[in-house]
Amino acid sequence: MDLMPINDIIVNNKYLRTNTNVDNLIESIENIGLISPLIINLENKLIAGGRRYSALKKLGKEEVPVIKVDEGELKEELISIDENLVRKNLTDLEFENCLNRGKEIYEKLNPNLKEEITIKDLARPSKKKASEEDLNDELSAAVEQAEIRTFVKDTADKTGLSERAIKAAILRDRDSSNSVKNARLNGELGATQANELIKLPQEVQEEILPFIREKAANVVKDLVKEVQNVGAKEAIEKVLAKDPLITDFKAIKNTTKRLNRTLIKVITENRSVEGKEREDAMKELISLKSSIDELIEFYQ
Repeated sequence: MDLMPINDIIVNNKYLRTNTNVDNLIESIENIGLISPLIINLENKLIAGGRRYSALKKLGKEEVPVIKVDEGELKEELISIDENLVRKNLTDLEFENCLNRGKEIYEKLNPNLKEEITIKDLARPSKKKASEEDLNDELSAAVEQAEIRTFVKDTADKTGLSERAIKAAILRDRDSSNSVKNARLNGELGATQANELIKLPQEVQEEILPFIREKAANVVKDLVKEVQNVGAKEAIEKVLAKDPLITDFKAIKNTTKRLNRTLIKVITENRSVEGKEREDAMKELISLKSSIDELIEFYQ
């Protein structure tokens, strides 16, 4: 560990946040000192310790403790990602992107530890009763797998997340269309809905997205199943048929047909009636005409 001028450190790392609130960290450094030094590479670029850097800068420290590493571009990026993954204020999309990119780098550096992740990894374990032989086979497979330090296992240990949650996050970043990611960013979709959408090709996700924004997870799940069974066009038509507004327009159509038949009958028979019933009917027709004019104007 060495000391170096803080102004000599280059900060242009997209994974490290140097603009977050560090008041608590400043208080900790003032009380017990800096526990972990900053990590920089041979070019003095900050690799890990963005919040620590910001705190030291605000404290007015001119020299700071650093550890220089020479691990190569990919390994240094992975170090930055590892630190980012344990941060608490990442958005879901940022976290998922770090996981996906981290896996790519990890497996480039360790080709023998590649792990294929598919949509089947989102399925929950079956609760069916297994035979003793099945359980022994599963145990043996689990022990064998435990000895392989994949990116997912390594990250699960570091973050405390389940392997299934990490795999799901990687799949969401890898397989979601850009529009689906934007919809999540805008709060129109959640991770659960995205887990259903990524079962479909990205171009199909784009096609059905307008019909499931802000819809409940079970609605998205049902639509995805329909798309898989009958295709996107027919599935969308079924969803639209269940739309309350579509139901209202069907009611308008049917009611209007019946009313028109009655009106034509009254007009063609050329009969007149006096009294309260006619007055009430005329009032309702005038009110109805006003509503019809407003509706037609809105949709023209």
